[in-house]
Amino acid sequence: MSIEINWNPIGHLGPVPINWYGLTMAIGFLVGGYLVWRWAPKFVVPRNRIDGLLLWIIVGTVLGARLYYVVQNDFPSYLRAPWRMFAVWEGGLAFFGGLFGGTLAAYLYTRHARLAFSRVADLFAPAIPIGGAIGRISCGLAGMDYGTPTKLPWGVIYTNANSYAPLDGIPRHPAQYYELIGDLLIAGILIKLRGKLLQGHLFLVYLILFSVLRFFIFFVRGSVDPVAFGLKNAQLTALAILSAALAVLIATLKRNGRIALTHSRT
Repeated sequence: MSIEINWNPIGHLGPVPINWYGLTMAIGFLVGGYLVWRWAPKFVVPRNRIDGLLLWIIVGTVLGARLYYVVQNDFPSYLRAPWRMFAVWEGGLAFFGGLFGGTLAAYLYTRHARLAFSRVADLFAPAIPIGGAIGRISCGLAGMDYGTPTKLPWGVIYTNANSYAPLDGIPRHPAQYYELIGDLLIAGILIKLRGKLLQGHLFLVYLILFSVLRFFIFFVRGSVDPVAFGLKNAQLTALAILSAALAVLIATLKRNGRIALTHSRT
């Protein structure tokens, strides 16, 4: 027993081709941007800064996602044809790279606009997994980032000739939808935690939870191979982010604990 997916990644509106993945990614950005605009007053972030902030983040996200993908996917071939590095319409965007690029762009914008980066990061924390979950819808339908073979009853078989997944009739883990569900659970947890943590910690909790999610999901991601210690690039990246986020979280908790103790003695 398995689920058959016969979905053409490229649709058409009359003679105009439609890239479903690009469309859902755009919808994810729009939904995430709307949520950020709606939540901004709760985080004391001026709404008149949101448009500029989003523009910087979109550019940083696309550049970071593309660069991360290029570096880890046959980089020498891109050096031989450098123009291909900018051919995003061919596909090839990596989420972790987009996260790095978007975060760096947000940091630079907040420095320029004299905003508190920690507040802005907390503001975006629940919106990021919601936008990501929307993008995973067409990703799963198109067979991008397909899973490893499985005998579970919800395994998926891709049958469309244009699918990105192998057309071998083998049921595979719907790894894209595992991540979609995980993203929504993380978003729910973060929304519940708003206003209950120190400033900047909501974003750190997002990084910790998402890194754990990605580390385990990539064990059933079939579209990439291990690179070291039996782990894949994204898993090594997840471990690095997890370690850094935990270190910052623990350090700030200790620092605030010492400050509170000092105040209690005065």
